[in-house]
Amino acid sequence: MPLIELACGGARATIVSDVGGRLQQLWMRDGGGWLPLLHAAEPRAALAAQMRSSSFVMAPWPNRIDGGHFTFRGRLYEVPANVDGHALHGRTLFQPWTVERRSRTSCLMSVTIDDGWPFGARVRQAITLRDDGIDQRVEVHALDRAFPAGVGWHPWFRRDLRPGRDVHVRVDAGDVYETVGMIPTGWIQHVGREHDLREFPAVGARQLDTCYRHPRGNLDLRWDDLELTISSSRSVTHAVVYTTPSSICVEPQTCAVDAFNLDAQGIDGTGTVVVEPARPLVAWTRWRWRSFGAAQQTAGAISAGDGRR
Repeated sequence: MPLIELACGGARATIVSDVGGRLQQLWMRDGGGWLPLLHAAEPRAALAAQMRSSSFVMAPWPNRIDGGHFTFRGRLYEVPANVDGHALHGRTLFQPWTVERRSRTSCLMSVTIDDGWPFGARVRQAITLRDDGIDQRVEVHALDRAFPAGVGWHPWFRRDLRPGRDVHVRVDAGDVYETVGMIPTGWIQHVGREHDLREFPAVGARQLDTCYRHPRGNLDLRWDDLELTISSSRSVTHAVVYTTPSSICVEPQTCAVDAFNLDAQGIDGTGTVVVEPARPLVAWTRWRWRSFGAAQQTAGAISAGDGRR
């Protein structure tokens, strides 16, 4: 299975266009070696577990659609249900993408969505590697008629980047969606203690599968001396955080879980966008990292030296 390899200074990445156009792995230079940031199965193994590793785009909807049904402009539509009776993570994850252009540091891919989506649609994805991170941009285009749309990114970050140190996460959001069976009921709740990530807490034993409404500022992760910041376009209005014992998913999304159905119920602020020919949905996310361990060690050495004088 062909891998697309990108490199730029202190960053490396691999992409598998044939398996959902996924970002297979992302490395940062860490001391004298390379640190993989993503929990990633081998590319061929990813075919059997496409939703459980690496990082991938979710389009033309992120996360779940209740029962695989939604209403748009008074008409009921159906999409294939694939997990627990719900339609999960869109359609582009399950299709091969076409590489339109690539260089040493970037890749542009596209895919025409299959007949699992009842509208003509095309998605483009641009990935650009930087010395200290990665930029990702997605466009959802309507080919013939309008439809509701949303996108998101689903990275599976490793929790053990610094062995013995727990990961901390910050999502500055005061509201979450009440859910039953992982589907929003339509009620908005003030964030409770278990789900409150505003003060950059350690994840610990929290079991999260939580949709945060309208977070302010960036999304942040920290593993001891390593910090990752996720900034996104204004079109990204929600975030989902999902935890497992070995991984944590911090997912920037343009809309809520089951947003199309919430929107049809008259609930405001779901993030649903109606795309039309010549009016695509455009979203981007930028991930930047920094390791401040070396700086701390240098400062400590200077301080110790001063003390011996």
